[in-house]
Amino acid sequence: MNSLSSSVPRYNAQQGLVREQARRWLEQDVLVLDTEATGLGEEAQLIEVAVMTLGGRVLLDTLVRPTIAVPREATLIHGLTDADLAQAPRFPEVFARLWPLLQGRTVLAYGMPFDYRLLGYNAHLHGLALPPELERETPPVQLVDGTRLHCLMQLYAQFWQEPSLDSRNQDGWRRKALAMAARQQGIPVQETHRALPDCRLKAALVQALAGESPATWQAVRALAG
Repeated sequence: MNSLSSSVPRYNAQQGLVREQARRWLEQDVLVLDTEATGLGEEAQLIEVAVMTLGGRVLLDTLVRPTIAVPREATLIHGLTDADLAQAPRFPEVFARLWPLLQGRTVLAYGMPFDYRLLGYNAHLHGLALPPELERETPPVQLVDGTRLHCLMQLYAQFWQEPSLDSRNQDGWRRKALAMAARQQGIPVQETHRALPDCRLKAALVQALAGESPATWQAVRALAG
């Protein structure tokens, strides 16, 4: 049982759907993706990417050498410098290994719109392209090659259900950073903002959501009195 709750919480219909989705993903052993970049802007470049299954099998874990210098403010977040990336493969080489892994699969990312935009921009930068979109929900994004990209951040917000005043959160729930979400579910957090450790945190979060009694905002508030 989760350390944050002394009794099994009661879940509403939306929370129940999230738990069912997490359990299906575990059964299907879907993929988890994480990226690190030179920044958060529209023209950020990929500098690290990892892909693993929810079951823990690592399929890809590599640095990527960008065409620009890594800004100091980005290095302060993930710790990666130009020297670290000097011998890393360029994006086209990495993309040739990455996309065949994702193609036709269900892929989870935390803050998926950023990862999707990052990959799309970097592909365009090198004369490549992601497969066209078949349809876009809010999310996932489904591509014509059968790839489905889901946002675990949104899914967790819909489960945790802390109200948000941010108009960008159309479902009304506050988004949480990955490390914060993990801690809320009693998951130990050590290294963050590196691709493979963050993949492992995401997998642990899905396992927590699918577990016996994941914590909710309402239940934690009740315990706090």
